[in-house]
Amino acid sequence: MRILKWLIGGVGVLALLPGGAFVWGMQRVSRARAARVEALVPLLARATTVESLSPEDACLVAEGHYMKRATVLTAECRNVTLEATRPGVMMFRGLVVADDCDDAVLGGGYVPTLCLSKGPRGWGVTGFSHQLLECQFDAPTGPEPEKEALAQVQHLQRAWMDDAFAAVREALTRPGSDQEVCEGLPTLSKWGVLVLDADLLGDDPSARKERTTHIGDLLGYKCLPSMMKEGVNLGPCTANQFISHVVAIDEIDEPPLGAAGSSYSGGHYSAVVKLVDVRKREVVCQREVSYQLPEEILLVKRQTLDFEYRKQVSAALHQGVEKLTGGKLMADF
Repeated sequence: MRILKWLIGGVGVLALLPGGAFVWGMQRVSRARAARVEALVPLLARATTVESLSPEDACLVAEGHYMKRATVLTAECRNVTLEATRPGVMMFRGLVVADDCDDAVLGGGYVPTLCLSKGPRGWGVTGFSHQLLECQFDAPTGPEPEKEALAQVQHLQRAWMDDAFAAVREALTRPGSDQEVCEGLPTLSKWGVLVLDADLLGDDPSARKERTTHIGDLLGYKCLPSMMKEGVNLGPCTANQFISHVVAIDEIDEPPLGAAGSSYSGGHYSAVVKLVDVRKREVVCQREVSYQLPEEILLVKRQTLDFEYRKQVSAALHQGVEKLTGGKLMADF
């Protein structure tokens, strides 16, 4: 009986050991954090004012930025990389940030890639590189460097989009292509290709004929001044790289779909899908796409007629784009 008690007591002690070690570890992390925040004050005062950042200085700037946050428990540099992207702008990676207790105790965390820039108040973190075109902006000069850098990037993104739209407008005024499949086309990233209704590029997109399907309207509302309305704020254009090609859905013929009783009107769609090379500003290939809603669909899908029709038109367009590009583009629209 006494042996059994010892065994039970021993198991209980062993069960408490991990919890006690974790509490001790967190106390150690808390003490180390407080000491590091205090030590960073004079180090940051020097690092933020240097003319050119060294990896060590960049690490201090990034560490100071994160340690200001109460939720960050540890921040430590490992395997630092530092690259100048513009005068007074650097891309930095290597700070391991832990805001999770387990990571803080065990030495883990996440590693953000940051843009550092030199503004009127010295060097600081301007934002994440993936949000700032891999740190492709000029060093801010105003009191709000983060907003200024983002505004620069958004202006550049919008300029790229405007150039792509202008290229499509010009290409569509030229004679079409006799190629139904683009020969020699490289595999295209969906991030470098826009898909849109060519009617959006007219002077007044709202004057389009009434239709059931609309491709690219959300993109238009974000990026076409002729579609943006006062008070509508759907954010900036979301292109994060140069647009190489545009799939323009042109020459659309689609009477609006309507159902009454046991019959419907409309339900047929035809268009010409054209691939525009933005650099060359020309249509490199095109093919016709069509879809006809079958009569018998009313018998089983009457309540979801519009949805079914749009889904099938979208499928036909996707198939048309796939054939047009020889499978080199899986368009996202």
